[in-house]
Amino acid sequence: MKLTRRTFLQVAGAAGATFTVANKAMAFRLLKPAVEVGNPLDAYPDRTWESVYRDQYRYDRTFTFTCSPNDTHACRVRAFVRNEVVMRVEQNYDHQNYSDLYGNKATRNWNPRMCLKGYTFHRRVYGPYRLRYPLIRKGWKQWADDGFPELTPENKSKYMFDARGQDELLKASWDDAWTYAAKGIIHITKKYSGEEGAKKLIEQGYPKEMVDAMKGAGTRTFKGRGGMGLLGVIGKYGMYRFNNMLSLVDSHNRGLGPDKALGGRNWSNYTWHGDQAPGHPFSHGLQTSDVDMNDIRFSKLVIQTGKNLIENKMPEAHWLTQVMERGGKLVVITPEYSPSAQKADYWIPIKCNTDTALFLGLTKILMDEKLYDADYVKRFTDFPLLVRTDTLKRLQAKDIFPDYKLEDISHGASYKIHGLHDDQREILGDFVVWDAKTNGPQPITRDDVGDKLAAKGIDPVLDGTFKVKTVNGKEIEVMPLFEMYKIHLKDY
Repeated sequence: MKLTRRTFLQVAGAAGATFTVANKAMAFRLLKPAVEVGNPLDAYPDRTWESVYRDQYRYDRTFTFTCSPNDTHACRVRAFVRNEVVMRVEQNYDHQNYSDLYGNKATRNWNPRMCLKGYTFHRRVYGPYRLRYPLIRKGWKQWADDGFPELTPENKSKYMFDARGQDELLKASWDDAWTYAAKGIIHITKKYSGEEGAKKLIEQGYPKEMVDAMKGAGTRTFKGRGGMGLLGVIGKYGMYRFNNMLSLVDSHNRGLGPDKALGGRNWSNYTWHGDQAPGHPFSHGLQTSDVDMNDIRFSKLVIQTGKNLIENKMPEAHWLTQVMERGGKLVVITPEYSPSAQKADYWIPIKCNTDTALFLGLTKILMDEKLYDADYVKRFTDFPLLVRTDTLKRLQAKDIFPDYKLEDISHGASYKIHGLHDDQREILGDFVVWDAKTNGPQPITRDDVGDKLAAKGIDPVLDGTFKVKTVNGKEIEVMPLFEMYKIHLKDY
C-alpha cells in the first residue's frame, strides 16, 4: 500500500487526538474540588504586615513653625511628631487666615507655600553632621586663656589665626561657651576704646572718618545685621537688639551713664551689607521686602530679568503656574537658559551687564510711542517733579515761593506708615510741579499721590521746559524729570 502525504497526516492527527484525550482524563483524576470561599478576606493569610504601611504616616501630635533657614520666605509649616521625633513636615495651607497690622488679609491663592528644602529640613536636625554641643577652636581658646596677647605675626601663627580650617575644635559646655564669648566681647571693646583704641584702628588701616564716628567707644567696632541664617533662631532683628545691648558693656568699660554709652553699629542689609538691592530704597524709598507676589497672579505679562523664580524662590514659583493657567505671558531675560526660561513664552538671552541698556531702550520706545499710562505716571511717580537745570536737583517749594511754610502732613502716610520725623521733613521739604490748568508752578507734598493729587485740582505736565524766578530774583530753567529722561534716552 502506497502511503500518501494526505493519509499520513490523517493517521497522525487521529493518534494525537486520542493521546490528548487520554492525558486529560488522567489529569482530571488528580484534581481536587475547589474550596468555595464566600469572602476571600475571611480566609486570607496573616495580614499583620499591612500595619507597616498603615502606620507609615501615623503621628502622635503636630505643631506649626516658621521655616526660615536662609531666605526671606518665612513659610509657616506643620511638623508631624511620633515618639518625640519629627517624622515629616508639610504645608499648613492656612495663608488665607493671615492679616497684617492694617487688617489686610491674604487669600487662599498663597497656598501652597513651601519648597523641597523645607520638606527635608527636619532631617538636618537628626542628621549625623548636626551640632549637638558648643565647639571652640583650640588656638582661639588658648589665646583667650593667655589673656588675649597682641596678634603679632608670631602670635597669629602660634594661635593658628593664619591657618584657617586646620585647627582642632574642642567640645565645650554651654557655660564655657557663653563665658568665652563674653571674654572676647569685653576684650575687643576695651582694646579699641579711647584714644589708644583709635590709634590701633588707624594703624590697622581703618579710615579716619570711620574711627572718628566711633566717638571713643570700642563697642562701635561691632557691626551687626539681621543675618538671614539666624532668622528662625533669634528673630530678624535679634542682632540689632544685641548691638543695642552692647551699650551696657560700654557703660561698664568707660564708666559712662546711659545717656552717653554707645552700643554696636547696625548695618542694614541694603545700604551697608549690600547683599540685597541697595539701589532699590535709594530710588523708590522702600526695600524690596515690600513686594507683593500676589500681584503676579493678576498680571497679564510677567517679565523676569536676572531672576530664576523656579529654582531660587521656590515658594513663590506657583504664582507663575497661575499666570500660565490664567492665560498670561511670561518673559525671561537671562544669559543662561534657566528653568524659568524653559517655562517662558519668550526667552531673551542677553550678554551679562547689558540689562540696563536693554531697559533704557525699552523706556525710550515707551516714551516715544506714548505707550505709557499718562494718568498713572502723573499720579503715582516722581516724573512730574520739576528739576533745576542749573543744579540738577529737584526744585523745592521754598526756592520760588516767598515765606513758604511746609504743609502739615503729620496725619498722612509719611508719618503714620513710613515713620517720617519732623527733622527729616524739614530736610526733604515740598516739591513743585508745573500745573497745566494754571500754566504755572504748584507746590505738592510727598503725600500728594493718586487721588490726593487730583483732590488738589492739579494736573501736572510731563513735557517741556519752563522759566521760574527764585525768591532772590534769579531766573532759572526747570523741567519735569520725565523731560530729562527723554533727553537722557536719546542715545538709546
